[in-house]
Amino acid sequence: MQEIQVNLYSPDGEKMICWSYKGKNLREVIALSNRDPGGSCGGRGTCGKCKVRIQGDVSPLTATESEFLLPEELNQGIRLACFCTIQGPLEVYLDYAPDSNKKRIGKPKHHPFKAQFKTEIFFIDGLEKTSPVPLLKRISNALPGYTVSLSPENINELAKLDRAGRPALELKALIIDNQFINYVGRKKRPAYGLALDIGTTSLFAYLADLTNGEVIKAASTANMQRIYGSDVMSRISYCMEKEDGLEELHKLMINNINSMIADLMQDSSESHENIYQITVVGNPVMLHFLLGLNVNGFASAPYSGLFIDKMQLKASALGINTDQKANLIILPQIGGFAGADTIACLLNVSPQVRKFLLIDIGTNGEIVLADGKKIWAASAAAGPAFEGGKISSGMRAGPGAVDQVYMSDDGRIAFNTIGGELVKGICGSGIIDLVSVLYSGKYIDHFGIINEAADYNGSVHLDDVNGSLQLTIIDEQTAQSFIINQQDIREVQLAKSAIRTGIDTLLRLANLTAQDLDVIYLAGAFGNVLKADSCFNIGLLPRVSVAKIACIGNAAGEGALRALLSDKALTEADIWQQKISYVELANDSNFQAGFIDNLNFKNS
Repeated sequence: MQEIQVNLYSPDGEKMICWSYKGKNLREVIALSNRDPGGSCGGRGTCGKCKVRIQGDVSPLTATESEFLLPEELNQGIRLACFCTIQGPLEVYLDYAPDSNKKRIGKPKHHPFKAQFKTEIFFIDGLEKTSPVPLLKRISNALPGYTVSLSPENINELAKLDRAGRPALELKALIIDNQFINYVGRKKRPAYGLALDIGTTSLFAYLADLTNGEVIKAASTANMQRIYGSDVMSRISYCMEKEDGLEELHKLMINNINSMIADLMQDSSESHENIYQITVVGNPVMLHFLLGLNVNGFASAPYSGLFIDKMQLKASALGINTDQKANLIILPQIGGFAGADTIACLLNVSPQVRKFLLIDIGTNGEIVLADGKKIWAASAAAGPAFEGGKISSGMRAGPGAVDQVYMSDDGRIAFNTIGGELVKGICGSGIIDLVSVLYSGKYIDHFGIINEAADYNGSVHLDDVNGSLQLTIIDEQTAQSFIINQQDIREVQLAKSAIRTGIDTLLRLANLTAQDLDVIYLAGAFGNVLKADSCFNIGLLPRVSVAKIACIGNAAGEGALRALLSDKALTEADIWQQKISYVELANDSNFQAGFIDNLNFKNS
């Protein structure tokens, strides 16, 4: 399928180029590009606030969408992002319609951040015939206060320009961290940085221009370690059982990263050798796999790794395709299974918010609670169900994945697929919607058991397959369908109970109720498209005002990007680490009882 270019413009004129596919929802594209699409309904098309100005090819205006827009807005090209699907190349202007209450979660603005790299023009004396001064000595003399560290290839490149009797040369120097001269030449050389978010199921990479902070492109790929297990414990077991298991998983991780780098560079004339710095976030096990470090400490209590603080090394030492001297910085971790990705998420939290709950829902569900004075963090082993794993029709979000399920006015179940394509399976947001709809429609009871006596209609069909019940969800107009069985529902119950019990445990330790919270932040690309009502209905989240729910997208990747561009953000990461108390849920005397109770659907 051919990629389509979408240019996103922020209110201050910053341009970001991203790539998508025909039929992809525009709001999702904006959110996955680390920009705030606006709105408060999670993309359900009920708030009318995700207004953008569009030039290009999108799906036609519908009667429902037009009800939210004034005639003058329509004349100006204003549309609601959640109603638009991409049909061709687009220019999208964000926050065009005034909305002063929006919280911007997009890429870091230039002014608060110090560029890590800069390019400077300077002159060196020509080579004298009578008293020649070596080339590198003349460069050093022209740049006092800097450490010159050029590659042999770079020196040979300069040697071709330098000859006896030639007048002064005008050169450009690439200066790293205001201290090191890493490249000298006649032309300006680009300086890129890479922000990596390495998750158990998916990996994300953001390529940024380190001279101005502009995000050039983003890439994502499945974590190919999944072939050795969908969760971290399966992969840890593999490493312990097989002598070269750790090496295999390490190589897979490096190959994944290099593949994303190649993808980021494929539409550019630049080379991966122009990447000079990398920041990395992820859970502790993924970070150990990245470095090729022994993971046996995570196999049993007290679940401790070999390092926890910020770490810096050369990316080339790991086999990552960058400039040979590029630094790789791993952000600090919290403890147990709560890692640098959680710290990175916290870099996006508003300093004005005192009491908050932050949840990054994934294979590992990280939970952070702040009461205004203290901060607690925990990690809940949710498993891969919310990312399509261990679900009979499950898949990652992509074209053809069912991403929304809802009950129509006549009581029939309907669904939407990403890109409007034929059904291939169901992804995390669709799974939560589906279970919520099945529970509301009494197709399953509060124990999660399929109800054989439910009022079945043409949109839901009950089957007994080898003694096990399953439901077929049918689009009556197109006859497309997918299935969910009793074991699938059980996987969802296990995942949601792990998350909810972690939330309840931290609230109890802080002597707070959900109503006391100012904000509940939902992080992750998956968390960004969840419907609050569905989460409340199945008991994944405690019920609060929808206004308190803030979806902050891939906050871990955004935090890694901030740390890439800002020394201040790196310092803030260390401060967050020092403030947080890690809670090992398995050691809590009430956790097991709470987990069993939360397996049920209780709509609270």
